[in-house]
Amino acid sequence: IILLVTSLKIWGKKRDRRSAIQDIRFSPDSRYLAVGSIENAVDFYDLTLGPALNRINCCREIPSFVMQMDFSADSSFIQLSTGAYKRLVYEVPSGKQVAEQAVIDRITWATWTSVLGDEVVGIWSRNTDKADVTCACVSHSGLNIVTGDDFGMVKL
Repeated sequence: IILLVTSLKIWGKKRDRRSAIQDIRFSPDSRYLAVGSIENAVDFYDLTLGPALNRINCCREIPSFVMQMDFSADSSFIQLSTGAYKRLVYEVPSGKQVAEQAVIDRITWATWTSVLGDEVVGIWSRNTDKADVTCACVSHSGLNIVTGDDFGMVKL
């Protein structure tokens, strides 16, 4: 369901998956909506087509459920963190996986909420499991990171 902020009236609603939705993101250019689910998929919707919310494509071959998603600053790419602790990058809206590391390294991300990647190296304490850190957010300046974990701790 997408609500209009000013009135909280329903603008559009859609159900293309049968299982839980893990993460949902608007692209920085406001054209796309990405919906990540525990069905190992990310669906793309083109919001310029109106409130019918027709799915225009999806990311396939994701090895596990989607935990976090972030769009690139130009809305051309999306990065995923999966339950298999893999960081994957896909083209938007084609859903084609980007495998070339040189291309990935040149992408500027609009946000960083992933618990995976060079930007968040060091967020785990010495004796913690990867699953212990459940969420992260790098500040827009890139100078700070905040994390949340399974023990109720928020760390800045």
